[in-house]
Amino acid sequence: MNKFISLILISLLLSACHPSSETIKQVNQLTHSKKDKTLKCPEGNNKRCAIDTPLLVLYNESINHGRDYLTLLEKGEDSLLIRLHLIKSAQKSIDIQTFIWVNDESGHLVLAELLEAAKRGVKVNIIIDQLFSMGNSWFLSELATLHENLNIRMFNPTFNEGHTSTFDFLSALACCLYNLNRRMHNKLFLVDDKYGINGGRNYSDRYFDWDESFNYRDRDALAIGQVAKEMKRSFTHFWNSQWVVPLENLDDIAYRILKNQKKESKWDAAQKSRSIQLNIRSFDYHHIKKTFVDTAVAVEAIEYFSDVPEKLFVNDKKARKEYKLMSLKIKELISSANKSLLFQTPYLVLSRKAYRALKSLRKSKPHVSISVSTNSLSSTDAFYVYAISFKHKKKYLKKIQLNIFEYKKDPANKAEIFGQEHATSNTRFGLHAKSIVIDDYISLIGSHNFDQRSDILNTESGFIIQSAELANKLSTYIKNDMQADNAWVIAPNKKIPVLSFFSGMIATVSRSLPVLDVWPFRYSSSFQLRPGKIAVGINHKDFYRNYLNVGSFPDVELSSKQIQTIIISAFAGFAEPFM
Repeated sequence: MNKFISLILISLLLSACHPSSETIKQVNQLTHSKKDKTLKCPEGNNKRCAIDTPLLVLYNESINHGRDYLTLLEKGEDSLLIRLHLIKSAQKSIDIQTFIWVNDESGHLVLAELLEAAKRGVKVNIIIDQLFSMGNSWFLSELATLHENLNIRMFNPTFNEGHTSTFDFLSALACCLYNLNRRMHNKLFLVDDKYGINGGRNYSDRYFDWDESFNYRDRDALAIGQVAKEMKRSFTHFWNSQWVVPLENLDDIAYRILKNQKKESKWDAAQKSRSIQLNIRSFDYHHIKKTFVDTAVAVEAIEYFSDVPEKLFVNDKKARKEYKLMSLKIKELISSANKSLLFQTPYLVLSRKAYRALKSLRKSKPHVSISVSTNSLSSTDAFYVYAISFKHKKKYLKKIQLNIFEYKKDPANKAEIFGQEHATSNTRFGLHAKSIVIDDYISLIGSHNFDQRSDILNTESGFIIQSAELANKLSTYIKNDMQADNAWVIAPNKKIPVLSFFSGMIATVSRSLPVLDVWPFRYSSSFQLRPGKIAVGINHKDFYRNYLNVGSFPDVELSSKQIQTIIISAFAGFAEPFM
């Protein structure tokens, strides 16, 4: 009863803070008056003082020949570079959609460039998910009043506020978990409805290889051509939806604007040396051509799939199913495999749909090779999610015969993929890429993690591409991450007669329990290829001769991390759908 009364008091307190419709109208008028309306380019300048881009050649070829182009963005700094270049080349519009935006060096650099584009007359529209973006209401109130061509909206704001305080977060956990858990995980970057980027990267240093403590092995794809129109339609649907709210209409931001309270940021486009260097490169026509145009692939077909916000909030089960566009498409793609299925995901906690599709595929087409590149405990950014993956290893290895490769926190390919100029000897690396390659022809690159959260609690998006050349390029990158110097192989422990049989029986029962999964003997372990030995499959007769068992959690120094992983695996299986 006391808890019920507390929740009512919290709700009353929060609702009492909401401004009236008259106040919102006043705030909107004040916001409009505060926004800078000056333009750096003459109104008659159709190019908006934009720089020339070599990507225009590909766009014109795409329109003339009816085939879109796609460039893989494997390196974080390259992905940031092409964004800066495209912002400078924008003539009409820039649309951005993201789950996280941190106001660190890279995040601020992009914002500064977007402000410059807005001052040239380019319409810049940004949608950010509210939960982990921008940091505080002072900064958000500044963003809300910067320029009339720069407009930012937030998806599903908790208690209609821009910044989620600790109190707000705990209150939402207590009273409104259903709403708090519904998030926009889409990543979209679109310029002039011609050039679009989609993939796994958010806006923060660790997504662009600029963080000295931890960087993500992530992936984006730059698409050029008609598919950009599909991206525009999706963005517009989100922009106009009832769950996307202008910054100035959020309670805490409105309060700051009314009180004339805001942060005063330095908006020089590049303030630090590496930002300055990257900014200079973004003007380099020939470097951009060599890096992004000469490596582009003319694909047979490309589609942009995206969930819609209704997926998260419509209560009717039949209607909600129709809105799960990405999850249904992924299930369809998995079922279509005839030879091979290669995928990469940071979190190997398969959703029910994905697991059933893979199990059905294994039963109907036992010859299909299914391999996955994912994180180890040492490389993951979410050990609590890894704990659930740890719980299901036996099921994945036996039931669907997955070939599992877990990424190392210090991979041998780090210089090739991440570059070393911004890293130290203590920098840790982890996977964040989400991709599938089917039968060496169909590829998926997007934001979907193939888990229960992506299926139910998030909106997701992605490119689906038909091209043998592109599939070959993507497969090469994923398989490189699976090499012995970059990943451990997950395989069953060597069997001990009789003991393994009875231990396996008990373990099967224990792992099926959502709680009290306490049987300590694991079915599988991590294995490292021995020096001088040849890599073979886990069912090969020489596997245990060629590979060394390095334990369940290799290269994890913190014993507390191991203990917490084991505890979560044993007692928190019920929380799997929310992780």
